[in-house]
Amino acid sequence: MEFEIYMPCEPAWICTSFLWLFSMLALLGLLGFINILYKEYKKIQRASRVKKRRQTHHRKRR
Repeated sequence: MEFEIYMPCEPAWICTSFLWLFSMLALLGLLGFINILYKEYKKIQRASRVKKRRQTHHRKRR
């Protein structure tokens, strides 16, 4: 499946360069978004482990 993007430019190499630039920016944005999601996931997992640990520690002290 080929995507066509209309960009009115005369030399073909300019259009190709812009297409590569936008593709790389989209890829970097996607990788950054995945990185943010992974970091948030790890943070949530750590918080739940700490909460569980504190609850068991609190029960033992009673």
